[in-house]
Amino acid sequence: MKNEYIIYNLVLERKPGDYNVIEINSIPNEYCTNDIGSIDSFTSKYTEEELRSLIEKNNLVEPLYLFGTFKIISNLKHNLKALTKEKFDIINDFANTTDELEQSFKDKLYGYFKKVVEKLDNNELYQEYLKQYKFALNTNNYKDVIALINKLPYAKARCIYFMIIDEVNKRQNNKIRKLEKIDDVA
Repeated sequence: MKNEYIIYNLVLERKPGDYNVIEINSIPNEYCTNDIGSIDSFTSKYTEEELRSLIEKNNLVEPLYLFGTFKIISNLKHNLKALTKEKFDIINDFANTTDELEQSFKDKLYGYFKKVVEKLDNNELYQEYLKQYKFALNTNNYKDVIALINKLPYAKARCIYFMIIDEVNKRQNNKIRKLEKIDDVA
């Protein structure tokens, strides 16, 4: 792949491929560049509801897009999830949990981190991170897990954040289903 500059944009996607770009810099007191970290920094300050309200108040999208899905797209055809406050809070809650995670969840986190690290340059440094990551998982030190993820290049760390978010959500949904089954029986 050429060393091409990637330009990212926050969008509201009404249906696949049909989106409206949100001009963040048109919002008073907001400044955002077209890189993924800058957009995430903006979106992680707001819940989806707050973002929609802000966008509507500033008349930044056509009304039919207002209830679409927040995405981040790029000139290289990337189509990514937006990191809103709700999702960012899941990462913070994960970092601050004192609960021991299921071994299968720890194994999945370790395997994903390892897969990401093996593809990076400076493998010696990242191999050390891998050892520290495994130790942090095994000792239930999730703040250190997040701190080690944050040492990775941002795009890679972001992928791991979303894997954690998806896994936490999946586990919460499974717990809810089990509770609903118990209620149905009672």
